[in-house]
Amino acid sequence: MTGSRPTPAHRTLEHWLAHIQTQHWRSIDLQLDRIARVWETLGGRRSRLVIGVAGTNGKGSCVAALDAVLRQAGLKTGSYTSPHLVRYNERVRINGCAADDAALCEAFADIERARDGIPLTYFEFGTLCALLIFERQRVDASILEVGMGGRLDAVNIIANDIALITSVGIDHAQWLGDNRDAIASQKAGILKNRALAVCADPAPPPCIARIAAERDCLLMQSGIDYRVERRERGMLWHSRHPAVAPGWRRLYLQPPLNGAPQAANIGGVVATLALTRARTGVTEKNLVDGLANTALAGRCQVLKGAPEIILDVAHNSDSAAALAGFLARRQTHGKTHGVFAALADKPVADIIAATDGAVDRWYLATLDGGRGQDAGALQAALAAAGSTAPASTHASPVAAYRAALAAAGAPDRIVVFGSFHLVGAIMAHLEQAGMIKSK
Repeated sequence: MTGSRPTPAHRTLEHWLAHIQTQHWRSIDLQLDRIARVWETLGGRRSRLVIGVAGTNGKGSCVAALDAVLRQAGLKTGSYTSPHLVRYNERVRINGCAADDAALCEAFADIERARDGIPLTYFEFGTLCALLIFERQRVDASILEVGMGGRLDAVNIIANDIALITSVGIDHAQWLGDNRDAIASQKAGILKNRALAVCADPAPPPCIARIAAERDCLLMQSGIDYRVERRERGMLWHSRHPAVAPGWRRLYLQPPLNGAPQAANIGGVVATLALTRARTGVTEKNLVDGLANTALAGRCQVLKGAPEIILDVAHNSDSAAALAGFLARRQTHGKTHGVFAALADKPVADIIAATDGAVDRWYLATLDGGRGQDAGALQAALAAAGSTAPASTHASPVAAYRAALAAAGAPDRIVVFGSFHLVGAIMAHLEQAGMIKSK
């Protein structure tokens, strides 16, 4: 290899990620024709079972649970999620393990050749990369998380066998609309003709049933076709839907992740597995054991110690309210130190309104980058909201965390929440300190 610029065949993953950031003049371009053409050139093959997961919150939790249960049943799985927390490799997993650099680089190189000048966004490159790796690994089931919306998301080039829509709330309003029905109609765009569908939102928007009927989908909706009831030590899932096997119509389960919304998420996972059971062979024991082995970083993740540390990627109003509820239930004898940062396009006022009463002292961090937000703007938002809790500003996520750690006493807790960029940076710092292990 000669010269200062590596050839595609010799690029490192770092080189590839820098390259794909610059191959489209927009960071988001919601069209499917370009990526569909490249996928066709690459061969366009899919696994024998494809599960699409869309929604405002809960997508990552549902993907993790589905993956764990299907693996417990002996299926080889591929899961695609975004964004990542610490390393890009987290986005593409085979049997629960992050893809290695070599597999990612090989896929990126093949996509670069196949696109032949067709512009692709960073997310489109990543989606094709995941699909190509799943094909090469011959996975039995692909679990694909929609990045944003659904109808025009890059993941929607693949015909799923079943679509799971989690919660529907207000997020990405500039792209998807400013009301639940408009947003739900975009998310329901992943429903395929004569396929299966589940809506796990406890109050399903009416347009989902309408779109499912138009496409002749077999649809199960929370509160209508199945119900989830909280129990003191878990949850009860029950359904009389004719598509649900008799042995699955009443199940006592333990949600594997913290937070009140997880019961609704797992309810949707169970409905999805119930509808696909004939194809997967998943048993009730697989379900119980798989849920017990489900783990997902950065979702009400508790690191026990003195002080206790809680990590959560609550970056919209609904997820912030869920975090506040979790903190209220998990009582502490000390103070709560909140380390917070958010991207500029997030509803900071709503997040503050939901969490301010749970935070005794704020440590606000600046996020760099085009969508980043200065800590000073967050401090102004706190003041505008009428917050009386002390607040300090910091140049980076790690600086904010270190300030909180220096101030916190043994009975206190530090809650790191907001953007994936914030939580990911502090997770990387904790890895280096040996407090958590990479997965």
